[in-house]
Amino acid sequence: MALFRDITKRKDNEAKMIEAHRVAEEALSAKSRFLATMGHELRTPLNAIVGFSEMMTTSIGDELSPTHKEYAGLIHQSGKHLLEVVCMLLDMSRIEAGKFELQTEPFHFREILEPCFSMVEPMAQDRDVRLVSQIEDNLPLLNADERACRQILLNLVSNAIKFSYPGSTVSVTMKRQGQSLNLSVVDQGVGMTPESLARVGEPFFQAQSGLARPYEGTGLGLSIVKGLVDLHEGTLRAMSEIGAGTTVTALLPINGRAIKTEETTIVTPFRREPAAERNTTWQDEKRKAQ
Repeated sequence: MALFRDITKRKDNEAKMIEAHRVAEEALSAKSRFLATMGHELRTPLNAIVGFSEMMTTSIGDELSPTHKEYAGLIHQSGKHLLEVVCMLLDMSRIEAGKFELQTEPFHFREILEPCFSMVEPMAQDRDVRLVSQIEDNLPLLNADERACRQILLNLVSNAIKFSYPGSTVSVTMKRQGQSLNLSVVDQGVGMTPESLARVGEPFFQAQSGLARPYEGTGLGLSIVKGLVDLHEGTLRAMSEIGAGTTVTALLPINGRAIKTEETTIVTPFRREPAAERNTTWQDEKRKAQ
């Protein structure tokens, strides 16, 4: 008996799926190359705009009138904002393309807290937000990429400040949780709905979207944080309640991603015993016992 089945349609569908997958990968690769190329092309003139406008605002070279100094300040502020957006796009494209390489080394995470607070302090003062920190004593060294961890902390704190109410507090806590470092940023801001909370970390996602949204931004801050945490093989969690604030927690492995459980269970001998010196009586005794 012989059975025949026509699978032409199924094979055609498989071929279409393979082709669609190939086209999607090419489109993603083209997008990443475009963002990387345009980002580098935009950063060079933006650095000049930001640098020279800062010189003008500080009256280096010549004294400006109050009106011109105000204009130079607006140019500097807008250029700096645009430069930050370009840098976030570059980082996002590198993370998506798998080209963001971590340079891990042991360091104290608490040492980057004050520099980060200094960078976001003007933003906090403009919004009347107070920054506080609670750091556990005797925290161990963290084996991670210091620049990436600095960016994680900056993005979390600046995002918390942006969505905080005037007169509220943004607190940063660091403590050990098992074999991980627990970094939590807590704000007393507008909060998020459960639907929005489930989409935290998606690129370009904003809880309040649309042209009339009250908060500016690209929606890349938390997605970059999630990408950097994932590269460290850590975990990103978020809890929120409308009108009561948001808590975002990043768990980073203390020993880094280089030390894994499956690798530490393998025992590698330092030397192998020569065959001539092995005791073969054990095998004979084992046979007798059986």
